[in-house]
Amino acid sequence: MVSIVLIGDEILSAEVQERNLYPLLSGFGRIGYEVREVRIVPDTIAAIAGAVRDLWARSEYLITAGGVGPTHDDITLEALAVAFSVPLEEDPVMTAFLKERYQDRFSPTVAKMALLPQGSEVLGCDQGWWPLIRRGNLFVLPGLPRALEDKIERLLALLPPRDRLWTAEIFLRADESLFARWLAARQSHCPAVTIGSYPVAENQDYRVRLVLRGLLRDDVLKEAREIACWMQQQGWLVRTGGSVGEIMVDGLADGI
Repeated sequence: MVSIVLIGDEILSAEVQERNLYPLLSGFGRIGYEVREVRIVPDTIAAIAGAVRDLWARSEYLITAGGVGPTHDDITLEALAVAFSVPLEEDPVMTAFLKERYQDRFSPTVAKMALLPQGSEVLGCDQGWWPLIRRGNLFVLPGLPRALEDKIERLLALLPPRDRLWTAEIFLRADESLFARWLAARQSHCPAVTIGSYPVAENQDYRVRLVLRGLLRDDVLKEAREIACWMQQQGWLVRTGGSVGEIMVDGLADGI
C-alpha cells in the first residue's frame, strides 16, 4: 500500500488551502497503486518522525510532502533523520543544484536544504523545477503545489508497473436510503469489485454516483451491468460511464 504524510502548520490552521492530495491520489490510482492512509501533521520533529516511523514500517511506499524549504519551520529532513536514526549529511548533488538555482541568493539557510538523511539520493536535478529526494521506499516532496506536481509523473515512473484498476460509474436519480440494503448485498456477492456510493447535493442531473473498481475488466463490467439493470427497473438510472466502456442495459448500450 501507499501512505502519504502531509506536513505543515499552515494546513492544519487553514492558513493555506491544501492542494497536493488530489494530484497524488489520482496519480497513484491511475497506475494501479492504492493509497490506504493519509495523515496531516504539524511542523514538529516529534509529529513528523512519529508518523513516518509508524507508516514506513507497513507501507510499500511512503510519500511526505512539505517542510523542505529554507525557513526555520522547514524541519522535515531533520525529522526524517530522527525517524530513521541516521545523521544528516550534505549531499553534493543537491548543493550544486541549489547553487545553480539560487545563484547570488545562495546562503546558509538555502544550503541547509542539501542536508539529507544518510542513505538518501537526489534524482532528476536536470529535469523540471525541483529534484526528487528518495530514501529506499520513501519519497520526499516539497509542499509548494507547483513544485510537487512537477515531480509526480517522475515519481510514478520509478515505480514497478501494476495492473490498472478498471472503473464503472453509475449515475442515479434516487436517495441512497432507497437502495442501501440492496447495494450491500451486491457488494457481498462480488468482493473482487469495490462499490462506492457518493451522494451529491443541489445537482439537477443526478443525486448519487456509484463507482465500481476492480482489477479485472470483465468482473467490473458484469457487476456494473447487473446494478445498472436493476436501477433501470426502479426508474432511477440516469447514465453510466467509466473506463470499462459501454454497459448494456436492457439490450441497449448505455455509457461513454
